[in-house]
Amino acid sequence: MRRGTKLSCLPDRELLARFEKLCVEQYDALDRQEYAAFNRRYDRIQAIEDELKSRPGDQRRILMTLFGHPNMQVRLTAAHATLAVDYLAARREIQEIADSKWGPQCGDAGMTLINLDNGIYRPT
Repeated sequence: MRRGTKLSCLPDRELLARFEKLCVEQYDALDRQEYAAFNRRYDRIQAIEDELKSRPGDQRRILMTLFGHPNMQVRLTAAHATLAVDYLAARREIQEIADSKWGPQCGDAGMTLINLDNGIYRPT
């Protein structure tokens, strides 16, 4: 991925591919306990989410195509990103991840559910 490319110039499918790739890289970094590398990808993933959100009709919905992805970090990040556009479907995906006991993503998913239920986390 080239860092200089403006996200606003990219089609949805390219943003989806970049989102997926960054999430896989996060998974790999987490697996190697390289937390700085994990965190560096966070802002880039957030920038893609923000770009999709800003497009007509809030195009974060395309991230739902990643539900059921073989990589648990991809699934979790996509579910987080889509809570505001399809709460029930995203929550189901998060529940499946929590139930999977595939750590550490299941822990993140479980805490997300608790925070949603307690009103601490309100997706936007």
